[in-house]
Amino acid sequence: MGRSVRARAAGVGMLVALSACAAPAGRDVASAPPASPTVPARCSEPGGDDLRAEPVRSPWRAIPAGEGHGTLDRLAVSADGAVWAVRSVQRETSAGMETTPGGLSRWDGALWRTYALPSGMTVAAVGAVSGERAWAFGTGEDERPGLVAGVADGAVSAPTAPEEAASAIGLHGTAASGPWAVSGHDALRWDGSAWRAYRLPAPARALGGEGADMWTVGETARDPAARWNGAAWQAVPLPALTAPRGAASARTGLGDVAVLGPDDVWVVGGMSWFPPGEYDAQGEPLERRRPLALHWDGSAWRCLWGPEGAAFTEAEPDGRAGLWALDSTRSRLHHYTTGRWTTTSVPGTVTALARRPGTAEVYAAGWTGPEGALTSPALWLTR
Repeated sequence: MGRSVRARAAGVGMLVALSACAAPAGRDVASAPPASPTVPARCSEPGGDDLRAEPVRSPWRAIPAGEGHGTLDRLAVSADGAVWAVRSVQRETSAGMETTPGGLSRWDGALWRTYALPSGMTVAAVGAVSGERAWAFGTGEDERPGLVAGVADGAVSAPTAPEEAASAIGLHGTAASGPWAVSGHDALRWDGSAWRAYRLPAPARALGGEGADMWTVGETARDPAARWNGAAWQAVPLPALTAPRGAASARTGLGDVAVLGPDDVWVVGGMSWFPPGEYDAQGEPLERRRPLALHWDGSAWRCLWGPEGAAFTEAEPDGRAGLWALDSTRSRLHHYTTGRWTTTSVPGTVTALARRPGTAEVYAAGWTGPEGALTSPALWLTR
């Protein structure tokens, strides 16, 4: 959903599938041998700005996002160009602003159509393989895991999903290869009639890729990444991340993985820490943060630290051998191509990125307007 039908989220418990009904999953617990250790064994500590991103004019343009007030989130785009996103609806009441779930919306390039989701469901991830088939992972009102609702041609059903879908956090794939989802230590693959589970070498929080080039990453670099070798998921160790000297409470987090090719993979995230003896205006310890991009060239990792101030949260291939990365400001986007980084922004808040498979069309979803007040759903597309 870029979170691409790359959708990323916290742990979840109920799977909603907008598609043909899911049959009980099979399981394949075969595992590949661990990958050889990679270099560097340790990233240098955060120092200067390795990205040296140049500010440029924004290539993003707004496209219709539907009427009314609210937001768009959990974005997915299918190969046929259908855009799927979770919608919230806002209205003013005597008690203040009220925000309610607005269902899963689909844009076909001309019109928006909204599918009602089960009452009380919180969506954590969305993926799609066509304008008629999409999936949304989330938790239900009763918080029972493993339920699936299917919608195909307007008909709704509620078969049982594999128990492994209880904590699904992402979905990726194309109609030809079948979508993948990750669920803790399991990767689930839709084969057209059932979800089949494959064991991962480490728990995953995000996945990316298309066809045979699929990767997963966990929350931190302490767990290995994993890549699909055609039969099983194989561990790929990540380099150790070094905190600045004297730093207190250093924390690292990985946000996403973008697969540009078999030997061209980017893992993005960031590090935060408290430098000794530094305090903010309120007298609290001052927290510093830097974005991190790890690049895999097929045999080794290269570590790149960005400028202080934010962390990377999502990454999406741009369809031209480069990538887009969103940082924690939720409005600033970084672009990488042919060894050069640039930075730009959109006039709003970005919650998700997704690329139309097989194209250079990259979408961003979110909203415009100030937080805490009525906002308008927003959708942007790269020119």
